[in-house]
Amino acid sequence: MPDIQLITSQDALLNGHQHHPRLKPAKTWNIRTNSRNPIRSTLASVTSAPPSTTKTLINLGLGDPTHYPLHPPPPASITATREALDGQRHNGYVPGVGTSAARKAVADYHQRWDSVQYHEDSIVLTHGVGQALDLIFSVLFPPSHFERTNILLPRPVFAQYPTLLSNLGVEVRFYDCIEENNWEADLAAIERMCDEGTRAIMVTNPSNPCGTNFSASHLRAILAIADRHKVPIIADEIYGHITWSGPFIPLASLSDTVPIITLSGLSKRFLLPGWRFGWIALHDPLHVAGSVKEGMAVWANRFFGPSSVAQAALPAILETPAEWHNEVLAKIKLNAEIMHEAIKRIPGLSCTPPAGALYMLVRIDPDTFPKFHGDVDFCTALYREEAVFVLPGECFEASGYFRIVLASPADVMGEVGVRLAEFCNRHRRE
Repeated sequence: MPDIQLITSQDALLNGHQHHPRLKPAKTWNIRTNSRNPIRSTLASVTSAPPSTTKTLINLGLGDPTHYPLHPPPPASITATREALDGQRHNGYVPGVGTSAARKAVADYHQRWDSVQYHEDSIVLTHGVGQALDLIFSVLFPPSHFERTNILLPRPVFAQYPTLLSNLGVEVRFYDCIEENNWEADLAAIERMCDEGTRAIMVTNPSNPCGTNFSASHLRAILAIADRHKVPIIADEIYGHITWSGPFIPLASLSDTVPIITLSGLSKRFLLPGWRFGWIALHDPLHVAGSVKEGMAVWANRFFGPSSVAQAALPAILETPAEWHNEVLAKIKLNAEIMHEAIKRIPGLSCTPPAGALYMLVRIDPDTFPKFHGDVDFCTALYREEAVFVLPGECFEASGYFRIVLASPADVMGEVGVRLAEFCNRHRRE
């Protein structure tokens, strides 16, 4: 930018400029951004002041199963990574979509666990499911100035979905999940909201934050709507197979027509969130989504996938035996039972028993706790008085609730139940 020189009134007189045009004001910095994350901003609000108690802080806010930790990682994750490093053969660049061996390992994993067949060309490796979301949204949704499009998202919602979509100018339409129906989707709302501008329906199962595990019949009902409207489904299944009320049903295993774009990875089921390893798997039974496959390959070259070392170790990691997964699942199930029993004994709180994932959503009765002005106020007071941090429902478009993460040792979950009871006893309407 060229330098801008302003001539003052005094300068004008000294230089004989008696009639200088009106001067423009000096420019000031005005840097604008578009980067709001509702979970992070609410977290900052709740924790803006430290707890007033000497009790040890218990953080049940973030879905990181390694925070305490819940369970040691799969042994293969350590040995296979060490072997990849020691072998000195995996230090170079890898293809944007991922190595052939790693993508084949993902295909084999889904065949073994989900009974769904994928060709490795239908799989793209990503830096966790966060980048997988960013990639698939970028592929499916054109710039808003080019075409007006919309997506159907579940509510309560994982906050990263609308945050990423806001940068693309996509219209977000929420369909409600109904607590009285075990948080199943409002099928009539999905049917009503689909139109010519709908590019995708998002299905999160098992659910963050609701802890649901949809039945095969409910998933088939969603598929039938998608088939009638010829809309693909993005299936966020990062919590796949973390269920205990019944088997997990992969959406792609039920679809004979609808393209299913499945998102999964190592962060939750394999307890490796910091490794940032995810993937996208496209199930396209009628071969109508070739442009999606092409688009994924193009966008994958922006980041070149996860670490080459992690990709080399992936085949061994994905061979982790069922016995290890069952040990982890038993701990999560126990935590869910501990917290559900504790909530049942606290007047003014209620919840639907979680059936999967790492979470439970707890309802706050406003008539029982009239002094609190919503869930943020409730959670802030809980943090300051009892040093228990949970996320307010406002973060998930679920005002009047709070979310508990079920990924701590059982004794920690028991202590949370005790502190919640003490807190609610103090603040309950007399």
